[in-house]
Formats: sequence, structure tokens, C-alpha cells
Amino acid sequence: MPQLEQLAYVSRATVPMDALQNIAEILAASQRNNWRDGITGALAFADGEFLQVVEGPPEAVKRLLARVSADPRHADLEIVSRETADERQFPDWSMAMPRLSPESEPLMREAVHSARSDPKKALQQLRRLTEIDALHT
Repeated sequence: MPQLEQLAYVSRATVPMDALQNIAEILAASQRNNWRDGITGALAFADGEFLQVVEGPPEAVKRLLARVSADPRHADLEIVSRETADERQFPDWSMAMPRLSPESEPLMREAVHSARSDPKKALQQLRRLTEIDALHT
């Protein structure tokens, strides 16, 4: 089995994300690019910040990171976790995003805000959220 890389980062949104259209555009572009590149993962958003975890071939993850770094919708990108993996944690989704609801919002906020101090906990929380109810392809 080829080696996989799992990368998680947080970044600050530079455009208003209170409109679902802006989030939908980012999610659609992520799904399209990730499917093409053999990348899976999940995206969360809270209080003006993104948490995204991606996993796939190391070269594909490197290209994705370069795209996100150059994307004007993201600023202050910080890698919070980067490791090799034998299997994917988000194997079925080119990019999943927990649905925004009164129940999921506090859990998503907790995942985004804990990513810098405890990335493993944040990724576990994001995984749980995507299993419960997520937009994904």
C-alpha cells in the first residue's frame, strides 16, 4: 500500500463566511480538486476560522497546501498536524463538512478552536461530526 500523508491546518477566512454561498463554493472546489488528486478529508468552519484535514499521496497533499496558501480567501495558515498514515481517517469523502445546525455548531466550534492546542482531539471531533451528519461526496 502506498504511503499516505495526513495534514491538518487552520486558517483565517478573509471573506465573509456568514453567507452559505461562500462556504459552498469552497466546499465544491475542494471536492472537485480532491477527487481529481486522490485526496480525502473534512472541513470545518467556526468564528472566522477553517479547520481542514486532508489525506492522500504526499505529492498531492503538497500541491493542495500550495493552492490553499495562495488562495486569497485564506490567511494566517498554520499547520497543526502532519504525519504519515497507513490508512485514511476520512476514506469515503473527497471533502466532508459537518452540516451547520444548532446541535453541531458548538461541537464544530470546539474542534476548530482546539486544533492548535490538541490537534488529535480536534480531528477526532471532526470525524465524529462527519459521521453524524455531513455534506460530502
